[in-house]
Amino acid sequence: MTVPQPFQYQGSKRALAPLILQYLPISTTRLVEPFCGSAALSIATAARGRAREFWLNDFNAPLAKLLSLIVNSPKELGKFYQELWRADHADALEHYYQVRESFNRTQDAHRNDFRMIFEAL
Repeated sequence: MTVPQPFQYQGSKRALAPLILQYLPISTTRLVEPFCGSAALSIATAARGRAREFWLNDFNAPLAKLLSLIVNSPKELGKFYQELWRADHADALEHYYQVRESFNRTQDAHRNDFRMIFEAL
């Protein structure tokens, strides 16, 4: 099973995830990934339906929060993405700059984590 990753990450466990999953229970309540990096293990586990909850942590806290949203709330993330970026905007470039300015200015971590995907590209 090939599982897409949101972005490339040096040192990712993506290639090792199928091997690591062999040692996990078939079904578990929560998978804890203390050094998530690209969350390859959590993403692989979620794609196979092997855990109901995921707790991700990393030194880069905003990245870990964003990856947690991707794994734990993919439908909400998709809906937010559509509302933010696919809506009609008279000036798409100006809309992008407004979103970027809001990202840089606000302390609203939940909304910023969704937007961080697009700032990193």
